[in-house]
Amino acid sequence: MAKYGSNDVAFFLVDGFDLTGVSTTLSDATEAQIEESSALGDAWGESLATGVRRAELAADGFYDDASDSVNAALSGNEATSRIVCYAYAGNTLAQQFVGHVGAFGGTYTRSATRNELTKASATWTVTGQKDTGIIVEPLGAETASGTGSATNYGSSTSGGAVAYLQVTTSSGTSPTADIKIEDSPDNSSYSDLITFTQATGRTAQRATVSGTVNSYLRVSWTLGGTDPSFTFVVGLARG
Repeated sequence: MAKYGSNDVAFFLVDGFDLTGVSTTLSDATEAQIEESSALGDAWGESLATGVRRAELAADGFYDDASDSVNAALSGNEATSRIVCYAYAGNTLAQQFVGHVGAFGGTYTRSATRNELTKASATWTVTGQKDTGIIVEPLGAETASGTGSATNYGSSTSGGAVAYLQVTTSSGTSPTADIKIEDSPDNSSYSDLITFTQATGRTAQRATVSGTVNSYLRVSWTLGGTDPSFTFVVGLARG
């Protein structure tokens, strides 16, 4: 199994805010809920899985009050459902991608200590779903319409998919970005698989599709406006 270090954490994004540069610790946990099922007469305690799972997420780092940094992303939004995405293994096509939907920031803490930089920490309780898949378009800036490189996600599947889009920055006059994921059985003939809502600035989206997802995936985008530029990443997890 490959080993990864903290420098391999490619991005940590919350609703389009890139918190990678101010974060020092990122941890997530998935719990399968268990209920005690011991009955009268049992000599030993017993438990059964309820079939329900829950996810938690926590991050620590430095407090930063810049307009596009941690305080703007988290302060005052503790009860707001967020879309959170991160990658532990590098910003590379087909590397692991994790997305959370319904992440409520239950706690946001700022702490100042003598002779130290002010710190910030946040914990999220995820009321929705944690999706683990792959990066299908690495985080990067695009200034013209185009199509990304294709990746082979293995044999086709029939359980649909979940996709995430995070746009961290945009510029230009009236910029627009229409971003979609395409799939193909043979890396030759591609069809639209998932189309995201048009982006005009910082945004985070989660979209789903049912049915067959073919082996090959790629992302295409059409930019509009004058001198548009968008920085974005796309990830997909099969159902």
